[in-house]
Amino acid sequence: MPVMADARRNARLRPEDEKQFSACWNEGRFFEAHETLEPRWIATRDRGLRGLIQLAAALHHLSKANLKGARITLERAIVRLLDPDNAPCGFDEKALADFASGLLQRLDTTSPEALIASRPRL
Repeated sequence: MPVMADARRNARLRPEDEKQFSACWNEGRFFEAHETLEPRWIATRDRGLRGLIQLAAALHHLSKANLKGARITLERAIVRLLDPDNAPCGFDEKALADFASGLLQRLDTTSPEALIASRPRL
């Protein structure tokens, strides 16, 4: 089996990773949410994990009113969250990609605070 395929198979989020990411996300600690998954992504290079990291980073950008940074990371996150080769994940990546797409559509017309408040709870 190729090394990359083996890494993808082992990329599945551990329950403690999911729990920590969810807690940070739900509490609005988006930079910390992103940091919780980064070591796992570095080890596996799974695109789904990277998409989750980028989505959290986008909300962090929004919390700082950095619309340009939010737009760039949302666009990148959507593509990665929708990758059919992503490792199994306890989060609905399609629903999160849809949420990210909705943020992009409203980015120029809705306050960052309202966009952040509209996030799904994990």
